[in-house]
Amino acid sequence: MCKLKPLLNKWLEEADSSTGSPTSIDKIAAQGRKRKKRTSIEVSVKGALESHFLKCPKPSAQEITNLADSLQLEKEVVRVWFCNRRQKEKRMTPPGIQQQTPDDVYSQMGRDKILELDSGTMQPVSYIWENDLIRGGLCV
Repeated sequence: MCKLKPLLNKWLEEADSSTGSPTSIDKIAAQGRKRKKRTSIEVSVKGALESHFLKCPKPSAQEITNLADSLQLEKEVVRVWFCNRRQKEKRMTPPGIQQQTPDDVYSQMGRDKILELDSGTMQPVSYIWENDLIRGGLCV
């Protein structure tokens, strides 16, 4: 209520003194809601955030602070980026399929057999078969 009182007083004064045109009321209302401008993140910074996300999708407050300091971003920007990235991951993963980590894939396949993982799905892109052929028809 404390924040609304000055806004309501201005509105009442204007309503009493003039015809109360909608444009002037909108101007007064716009003064009350201020939002921070959208932050644009550089490609190199986004790459660092993505690589950290792959290691740890839910960093602690201390990790967020350290990451923000090292990337020269506000702590809140980094926190929101991780929240948004987790939501994107949730959207992109079909229901019923559990998200795999690199360790899960390695334990299933054996470290020596995987050559490349898809960074988004963490599924093997290419690996060595028993007969040393790589998926895609290339030989080792």
